Amino acid sequence: SKATVSVLNCDPQHSYTRTMDRLGTIASHLSEDGQKLLKHMKVVVDLETALSVSVDKMNQVMVHMLADMVDGLAGQDSSLKMLPSFVYEGDRNISGSFMALDLGGTNFRVIKTDIEGGKLVKDVQEKYEIPVQLMKSDSSANELFGFIANGVKKFLENHPITPGATVPLGFTFSFPVSQTAVAAGTLINWTKGFSTPGVEGQDVVALLRKALKAAGIEGVVVSALVNDTVGTLVTGYFEEATAEVGVILGTGTNACYWEKVPNITKLPSPDGWSGGEQRMCINMEWGNFDSVNKKVLPYTQFDDVIDQNSPNPGKQRFEKMMSGMYLGEIAKELVVYLIQYGVLPIFPSIIRPGSLSSAVVSQVVGDECPSASRTAELFRELYGVELSSVQAGFVRRLFAAIVSRSARLSAAAVAAVLLKAGKIERATVCIDGSVFEKVPGYKALMEKALAEVCAAQGVASSGITLTHTGNGSGFGAALIASLAEQKEAPNAARHTSTGVVA
Repeated sequence: SKATVSVLNCDPQHSYTRTMDRLGTIASHLSEDGQKLLKHMKVVVDLETALSVSVDKMNQVMVHMLADMVDGLAGQDSSLKMLPSFVYEGDRNISGSFMALDLGGTNFRVIKTDIEGGKLVKDVQEKYEIPVQLMKSDSSANELFGFIANGVKKFLENHPITPGATVPLGFTFSFPVSQTAVAAGTLINWTKGFSTPGVEGQDVVALLRKALKAAGIEGVVVSALVNDTVGTLVTGYFEEATAEVGVILGTGTNACYWEKVPNITKLPSPDGWSGGEQRMCINMEWGNFDSVNKKVLPYTQFDDVIDQNSPNPGKQRFEKMMSGMYLGEIAKELVVYLIQYGVLPIFPSIIRPGSLSSAVVSQVVGDECPSASRTAELFRELYGVELSSVQAGFVRRLFAAIVSRSARLSAAAVAAVLLKAGKIERATVCIDGSVFEKVPGYKALMEKALAEVCAAQGVASSGITLTHTGNGSGFGAALIASLAEQKEAPNAARHTSTGVVA
């Protein structure tokens, strides 16, 4: 709503009117209470300024990211990995049955889709929980992948494929992988609580194929290893041919885009791909942008604390400023700071680990009440603390500044990617994730910031569309599996319309 966007834009006329009126009284009379409030406002305004991202800063972020993209594509020192996905543009008009296996954490999904003319007609899926013991160091690769294969077998018992048919499967494996082909990639290191031995340094597709064979599963061919961000872009591309960028703005953040193959100069000799104007999807891993040299991002003391207390200090600094895993932690650090300076009353419950989540930030920035009464009520319910309307207004204003910073940094990064792709004037940006989807006003903030940074380049942003695109790890994986099969069998009957080929 307009009111929500007004709050997120930190419009003082909406959320600060009473306080600003009192500021005039303070300046005139300088009562004891007025002096105290003025000191508190000074603390809040200083924090708000530290969190602000100007157009000049967005331009600087954009240019530095563009430079890192070029270096990453050439295999030179860069904060961006710029990983080739081996998913190419090509045919979008596909039909048939395809499967996906989505392993992103302690659960995995098995999905079967029916597609006609590149559109989803029907899908069924089942979720399986991985036993904790299979994730630990006293387990083995055979046990873990054997369990996953048995899940696929159970799924096929409930949703059988046509006897004698071959169904391509896309394997979404949401862990750090060094991918060497569309259906080959080695696990760099486990994350998300996994420590199963015998998997790091191994080709996870080969491990899955071996397990499926051992389980006696026939007719299912693992034809693609899929990154969920790439899956988001491909899903969007099958809906809209102008889809140029895929972005994840959820618990973490990442982006991918279509790049001309001749520009990916770190690739080996042209064997296996054609040059010219053909384009491949590049997985940027942009969460690590500016993490080493720290030249451009507007870091604050709170960002440094978040980084130092994280499992991976010095890495993913961009992600730690804007993703859902960290927005709540940043907000918590600000609240503790306000308590230390006497702006807010002391309430020890805020110190608990995970006490202030990104969901709480969303609720606060969505508080449309002029007196911030919903924010005060929320803090009373969660932390047992009473906030005055002025204190609640301070909290809302700073939480809005956190969200605004995230959106403006996201917009600057998207602008850099569109410039690199040569699509700054017209493109669809496919975005998935809870921050983009659920934080009130986030999309509007991104659109506003994108318009500002584009205007600074002398370009109108009216041709750029930000759209929510879900299920990249499921439907997108199935689509990429189908495209990989097409590339493996180029003599098979196929349409010739422009689209995607893996």
